[in-house]
Amino acid sequence: MIRIGKAMVSLERREAFRDGQPIPLGGRAFEVLATLVRANGRVVSKDELFSKVWSGTVVEDNNLQVQVSLLRKWLGDKQVIQTVPRRGYRLQADLAPDVSVLAAGRAAYPLDSHVLEPEGQAVPVLVVDDDPSVRAALGRLFRAEGIPHRLYASAEELLEQQWDNPYACLLLDINLPAASGLELQHALRRLDLPWPIVFMTGYGTIPLTVQAMRAGALEFLTKPFDEYQLLTLLGTVRARAVSAGREWRHARQVRDKYQRLTPREREVFALVVAGLAHKEIARHIGTSEVTTKVHKKNIMNKMQSRSLVELVAMHRLVEGDGRAEDQGAA
Repeated sequence: MIRIGKAMVSLERREAFRDGQPIPLGGRAFEVLATLVRANGRVVSKDELFSKVWSGTVVEDNNLQVQVSLLRKWLGDKQVIQTVPRRGYRLQADLAPDVSVLAAGRAAYPLDSHVLEPEGQAVPVLVVDDDPSVRAALGRLFRAEGIPHRLYASAEELLEQQWDNPYACLLLDINLPAASGLELQHALRRLDLPWPIVFMTGYGTIPLTVQAMRAGALEFLTKPFDEYQLLTLLGTVRARAVSAGREWRHARQVRDKYQRLTPREREVFALVVAGLAHKEIARHIGTSEVTTKVHKKNIMNKMQSRSLVELVAMHRLVEGDGRAEDQGAA
């Protein structure tokens, strides 16, 4: 996907997103945009657009003007499509992929919290490296070792997939041609993907290493690396992928249960874990002590909690999600 104005566009999938939401581009408008994108900054004449978009159809100039006007509106930038007097139109946009916006567009495809936990040896290794020789060598090594794996040439190629499994680990080149490995790392965090990451680089630097580690990377390998060193490291990383996936599953299940609570039950939930007695809670929400006890019983049942200690831990997890969303909005 590529950024155009304030939108992200995939020509292959004929999709466009803005602020994470699909843009309802019609077929004609999309063909106009695709033609301008493929021109790569060249001025596209009206005759060329008519032949590409309205092939075999007699149309008036204002039909093209209407489609261009709609595109400028949906792309959120009137300057992104430049009118060149007496010549045609030209797209003025940085067509480099943007993984953060792509991640927002893919957020509609959540992981499945009900996927069974695999054995450590069943955890796949996802390789992202733009060098075909590196991908081929790693593919041969993993096949020989019986390690499930998938190979990708770019961050965008990985993010185009509709993932449903939280159990995986990532072997990621930090220096990719479009979106960098660090940008992909950030996008995966936005998508709530719990995969442990090992970075690879041909010329690692201390600042890059520090930045990657602070963002949660487990290790940083400098190419060329020894096969035994890599396999030993991956044994640890794949085991970590199982525990990270387990933690993710638990957190997702707690969130799902919390969504089943009514607004009043959520209010009581917060007061219960704050240590208030039934009488205090009843006075706080303006109801009877008996009703408060019914709310608490419903909360325990819906959250499938066996003790107050478990309830407190669950509420901390949900509360932590709320703080993270507030910080993201800020």
